[in-house]
Amino acid sequence: MVLGQIELKRLTAIHGWSAVILGLLLYVVVATGAVAVFAEEIGRWSAGDVRAAAPMEQPVDATLRRLARQVDPENREDVGIWGGEGRDLFLFFHTHKTHPESGELEEFGTIFRADSITGQAIDRHDGFVWRDAPAWEDSALRRFLVDLHVQLYLPSPWGLYLTGVLGLMMMAAVVSGVLMHRHVIRDLFVAERSGGRLVGARDRHALSSSWSIPFAFLLAFTGSFFSFAGTVGFPIVATVAFGGDQEALSATLFEPPVPEDATPSTLANLNAMISDSRARSGGAPTFVDVSHFGRADARVTVWHDPSDGGMIYPVNHYDGTTGVWLGAKSTLGNGPSLGSTLYGLMYPLHFGHFAGLFSKVVWGALGVTMCVVILSGFRLWVRRREGDPAWRRFGQAVQIVGYGLPVGMLVAGFAFFLTRPALDPFFWTPLGFVLGVAVAVALGVRVPDERRYGTLAQRLLGTLCLILPVLRLATGGMDWATALLHGQTDVVTVDLLLLVAGASLWWFARPTRTVARLLIEPAE
Repeated sequence: MVLGQIELKRLTAIHGWSAVILGLLLYVVVATGAVAVFAEEIGRWSAGDVRAAAPMEQPVDATLRRLARQVDPENREDVGIWGGEGRDLFLFFHTHKTHPESGELEEFGTIFRADSITGQAIDRHDGFVWRDAPAWEDSALRRFLVDLHVQLYLPSPWGLYLTGVLGLMMMAAVVSGVLMHRHVIRDLFVAERSGGRLVGARDRHALSSSWSIPFAFLLAFTGSFFSFAGTVGFPIVATVAFGGDQEALSATLFEPPVPEDATPSTLANLNAMISDSRARSGGAPTFVDVSHFGRADARVTVWHDPSDGGMIYPVNHYDGTTGVWLGAKSTLGNGPSLGSTLYGLMYPLHFGHFAGLFSKVVWGALGVTMCVVILSGFRLWVRRREGDPAWRRFGQAVQIVGYGLPVGMLVAGFAFFLTRPALDPFFWTPLGFVLGVAVAVALGVRVPDERRYGTLAQRLLGTLCLILPVLRLATGGMDWATALLHGQTDVVTVDLLLLVAGASLWWFARPTRTVARLLIEPAE
């Protein structure tokens, strides 16, 4: 398709302004997403407990029955069971009640943190526990990084609305960028030319954006879906098709229909059902739901990791009273469908969880590439308007945010490890992030020269990367010998990545080097 000059100017405006308006927030979402891909690894690395065996691989039947006797029978309507880090096993006995503050129907009950080996309860929390992260989360650092990516650490649903809009904005930038670039295939192999700053920056932007086009659209589409599905999509469906009854919607889309029978009945052996489900699915069990515990209409649903080569998370459904397998459960609806398959693909495609560590590394690398696209795009936009002092200040702000975000995330890690032994890391971890960003901003104000600021920021980042593994070990973290002995390679891997990153940043920040030009080239 050949575009005229008028159409090309309009597309350029759409492409540029769609990034400028909310582009810095988009950079935050993409950069934290590149980190959130490794949320599980970061959780195991930061928790630091010896994981003798996967908690969900241990017998849970006796633990469930013993703890069920300690809760209000009203809260046995549903029981969720999942594994944490180390030997932690979580059991959440709950019903649904209207929260007095939000006016929304929320899960209410009792959550236990138990030792998966001994079955003994370690901790107990009652109430609307999803509002109390320490009741169910092992790592405040992981929780903060994931929340920062998913909803920019804003209250729900406003954070989800904003990240959804950012996803739509990214799709607009991708589509307009493809239409503007008449030689996308050629740009996949473009080499940087020696025609000056602007030409070189344009080449780097074209190269990185051309390689990341499919990933950028996929990331934007799935991210917008996650943001809007629960906040807009499902509520609209509930209003139109179910008269606003969200529970009826959930029962139709996510729970097979079961004739109600409140007759008291003993639950069949849960260990046998989980073992049978494991044999049928091939993947490790990750979550178990027991609905109507202690009743004749009890049902047990078991979720698993995908088997080797798979992308969909298998789910099996059982009669809770007899333990009979009722069939594989669709991700969405009560039978196989294209919609169910597409819905099931959203999570693995967004986070890269479908080919083990390899796909996560690829997704993380593509996320970093997208950050390069966003920042280099900003630099090009500002340089075309560098005669305006306001745009030059905006260019400085881009550089400060570009460095300030990773500085903030690393300082959040420092705050987590320093406060974990005695203080509340769920409070101090986000505060550490704010402190780290404030330091980066103060440094940018103090050092207005962009090249010098870039060098100092790289050295600061390198220092933080080098010290963080040492701090983790000094505050009671697992040493490498113990980690390798118990097969917990995440500890060693994350430490090594930080050390290599720190050494590389110091190498690149040497006075004789002129690197990281996307951020440290002066705009004037």
